[in-house]
Amino acid sequence: KLYFNLEKATTSEHIAMNKYSIDYLNKIVSVILIFLMLVVAPLLMSYMTSEMVTERVALNEVSQFIDRVTDKQMITKSDIDDLYIALGASGGIYDVDVKRYIVVSVPTTEAGVTSVKNVYVAADDISNISEDNPITLNLSDVVQVRVKEVSLSQAKRLLYAVLRVDEGKLDFTLAGSVR
Repeated sequence: KLYFNLEKATTSEHIAMNKYSIDYLNKIVSVILIFLMLVVAPLLMSYMTSEMVTERVALNEVSQFIDRVTDKQMITKSDIDDLYIALGASGGIYDVDVKRYIVVSVPTTEAGVTSVKNVYVAADDISNISEDNPITLNLSDVVQVRVKEVSLSQAKRLLYAVLRVDEGKLDFTLAGSVR
């Protein structure tokens, strides 16, 4: 019975109705849990695995770029283009900022004692680099690359929608000194 009159209902009819509604509710909860465990969880794990691989590839490409330019002591247009292409091929959408810092010696006087401090200062605008005019690096110059993710990936959106976990956008900075 789906409908019954409460004034005329007996105790056994109340028990039967409660048992029926609890069984119905248990079936609904079971179907929802089965869907989550069999569909959403594997999908989320697959997306997050590919997301981690993408982030690792981006990190490796930036590391290789820094090693390459610090070893040859020069940044060319093709080096910058190779970095942009490699990061684009990794699967993410990134904003890349490459900076060169040079060492400037600054004399300081403290308590009558003169000493020299080395300070790093941003030197060149990498966006104006060309094949005809590469940037030559000096010993102890620092090349810094900052990579910021422009938009959230599908994996991070799904993770937030399902579990309300916000990992945020990928944002890292690597630097290397010219040897």
